[in-house]
Amino acid sequence: MHTSSCDTGKKPSTHERRADARREIDVLMNRFLNGSPYLCRASDISRTGMRIHPISGAGSATRFVGLQFQLPGVGDVITAAGEIVSPGAGGGPLGVRFTRMPTISAERIGRFLAARCPD
Repeated sequence: MHTSSCDTGKKPSTHERRADARREIDVLMNRFLNGSPYLCRASDISRTGMRIHPISGAGSATRFVGLQFQLPGVGDVITAAGEIVSPGAGGGPLGVRFTRMPTISAERIGRFLAARCPD
């Protein structure tokens, strides 16, 4: 089941690195390490990155990853490359900053965010 909301309800921390607002999501996705897919769950997304929770496979052993996912209500698969910027301690969530993404994927994320939370 996909969920989404406009605000995570969390107060910004002094360690917040994101320049863009994040939106909660709950989707299964693939994280690619050395060409192999590993199942993860994404819990939030912004224009610049996302938070993912590894379900299977390796932890955050590599710095750069491939990502493949579908946004709630969007049928197209989004692909991106990312850099782990916040490694999950003890198997916790990973913060991923998008480093490369096809223009069409960036546009889909932008439309998804705008449709969920018009400013």
